[in-house]
Amino acid sequence: MEFEFEQLPSWTVRPEEEQEKEIFQPKWQCFCCQDSGKVSPNLVRRVIPSYNYDKDRLPICQNCNEGQTRWGHLNELGVIDQRLTFQICRKLDLMSREDWKQTVSAWFEMAKQRVEQSTGEIAQEHNLRRRDRIQAEFILAKEKHFKARGDWEVVKEDEEEEE
Repeated sequence: MEFEFEQLPSWTVRPEEEQEKEIFQPKWQCFCCQDSGKVSPNLVRRVIPSYNYDKDRLPICQNCNEGQTRWGHLNELGVIDQRLTFQICRKLDLMSREDWKQTVSAWFEMAKQRVEQSTGEIAQEHNLRRRDRIQAEFILAKEKHFKARGDWEVVKEDEEEEE
């Protein structure tokens, strides 16, 4: 039996134009576990390449106290992995901080490009000129601006030839 349904339009929750208005900055103290006590799976794979989050024990962070505080009681059940030492967790923390620094830098560059693009579009919409200036017009406009400000010195043709 074949059913036919009235086609409904989709309702978007977040429009395409809406973009992040500010760059996310993490508030956690430990970048190894993000203050959860469990080392992030992507960081664990740097030390244990065959790590499977669904099957393997949970590696707890030794860089901060959250690992022992939140997950220490599971040690007797054999659920947690404490092989990642303080030094390893500290290195993972530093690596994650550097990754975040690069991510924020990339986000900033993208935001900067969006602002420059928007500014250019707005300037073009509000510009009375319908085309860009040619080089001669640009030089003439620059010269007039300098003369109006009083910091332009007119170089006579005779002085140019002497030099």
